[in-house]
Amino acid sequence: MNKAWFIIGEAFSGLRHARLSASFSILMVALSFTLLGTFYITSMEARRFLDYLRNKVEIEVFLSDSLSSQQMGQIKEEILGTNGVSGVQFISKDDAANIFKKEFGQDIESVLGFNPLPASYRVFLKNDYKNTRGVSEIAASIGKMPGVESVKYRKFLLTLIDRRVRMLYEIMSAFGGALVLLSIFLVYNSMRIAISYKKQIIDTMKLVGASKTFVRMPFLVGGMIQGLAGGIAAAAVIYGVVNAVVVYAREDILARALPQPAFYAAIMGIATLLGLLSTLFATRRYIKESLS
Repeated sequence: MNKAWFIIGEAFSGLRHARLSASFSILMVALSFTLLGTFYITSMEARRFLDYLRNKVEIEVFLSDSLSSQQMGQIKEEILGTNGVSGVQFISKDDAANIFKKEFGQDIESVLGFNPLPASYRVFLKNDYKNTRGVSEIAASIGKMPGVESVKYRKFLLTLIDRRVRMLYEIMSAFGGALVLLSIFLVYNSMRIAISYKKQIIDTMKLVGASKTFVRMPFLVGGMIQGLAGGIAAAAVIYGVVNAVVVYAREDILARALPQPAFYAAIMGIATLLGLLSTLFATRRYIKESLS
């Protein structure tokens, strides 16, 4: 128990000696994780919107006018048997005319004197296939079926969604990685300064036979304290900002945008781990030099 209190006391003592560096490290950890957390929330909302658009993706299969009801039924069974297809909706020529009238406000039969719109199937896809590759493969397979005149889907929209999702992940990875590396460097530098202040004590502990692990422990605890303090500050700022923003949003958006407690716990946990790892790197180098 006495050892534990000694380690904690020495950890705070080291932070006091390097208070300027430690304060700056905590500030930068807090800033980094605030930006990282905010970016994560924004990215998830953007991803949710892109997934909403992706769920609207479907394939329209236009049929030949010469097909009988039995032949249309056979095509339906073939489509349902295609990998990635979750369901099929039949749209007759009359249904197509009614849809045209609702969208354009005109009766196509009264304008042209006949109904040129073909019967079709609206094909719904499983989630794993709602991407450029999956849809194009399904569309190509259906397009080869006898009696199918043409197959249409929103290829441009789907390609755009896939590109934006990929870009989102790349930006998140680069941005997050840069912030984490910056935080590691700052905590590392803070612990290096704290170790230099404690060099005399380290030398004394060496003389009385203290192990390297025991000598490192106060600095490791100090690094964790810096990380945890920065993580708590970041979580508090994000919580305040998110709650302030969603006050002006609708209730459905409010319920969807508010992060769960696990999100804030993750920020504090990762920040603490970052502080520990940063200090571990510093102590392995500088304490090893002091003890050698």
